[in-house]
Amino acid sequence: MRGESGQRDADDGELLFRLTRGDERAYRELHDRHALSVYRVALVLVRKPWDAEDVAATAFLELWRKRKSVRITDGSILPWLITVTSFTAKNQLRANRRYGRLLRRIPHDDPTPDHADEVAKALDGLRISQEVRAALQALNSRDASILLLNVVHELSLRDTALALGIPEGTAKSRLSRVKARLRTSLRHHAPPVQEADA
Repeated sequence: MRGESGQRDADDGELLFRLTRGDERAYRELHDRHALSVYRVALVLVRKPWDAEDVAATAFLELWRKRKSVRITDGSILPWLITVTSFTAKNQLRANRRYGRLLRRIPHDDPTPDHADEVAKALDGLRISQEVRAALQALNSRDASILLLNVVHELSLRDTALALGIPEGTAKSRLSRVKARLRTSLRHHAPPVQEADA
């Protein structure tokens, strides 16, 4: 692949190699290449744009911190980033729930401003219904990661398992259980079965 200058763009493996040696430019290139995908996954999981920004920023901070142990899958660090994003989003949601419980105990005089329009606009752009989003958020971090990597980002089961550091058989059985659970909880979203012509 060639960039605007006509030079060949470095692949993720080359950039990660440079990053392990502290190359900040390689880090910026990896960030620019994957930031939108990471943010979209975070937004699906945490619902609020500002929380999604925090989750995405944390995922890229982890890329810098753990640069020497990042796994490449099919020449890309995106599966690793998505896994980190999924775990970080689940932690963010837990922290938000704890913080919400704390806030409910404190008396408030002024109402908190409502950012519902901004949230609705961002989420409408993803074309995911509230019910589907809730079903995805109910998944534990590992199951959400498997679903995102295999179904959304279309990685093979082998590469999904590699990105998560689990056996392929484990990934396959977890994915099967997740799909069955989602089929049950979202069955009314399934397209109607058309009857065969007589």
